Amino acid sequence: MNDHQDDLYPRVRAVLTATGFEEIATGDEGVHLIHHARGVMVGWMPTQLSPAPVQADLPGLRHAFTLALAATLRAAGLTVETHDDQWLLVLDTHHTPD
Repeated sequence: MNDHQDDLYPRVRAVLTATGFEEIATGDEGVHLIHHARGVMVGWMPTQLSPAPVQADLPGLRHAFTLALAATLRAAGLTVETHDDQWLLVLDTHHTPD
């Protein structure tokens, strides 16, 4: 991991926290951040939705939430790739492939 990646993770966390998408501390639900070789992966595990959506609605809800996360991160000047409506990759623009 390089210095740029060390700076990126807290920056992503700060942007999400400031806009109400706080990372979940424990458990399976909520927003998750994971270190990645090219940056930071951001994902969302929905639970405790009220009223509970039917299973057919979950892909649409996940898509909308992912769009909102991506828009928030891009508005903060970060470069974001979408991966299957499940995860976002916030890119370390200083990353150089091996």
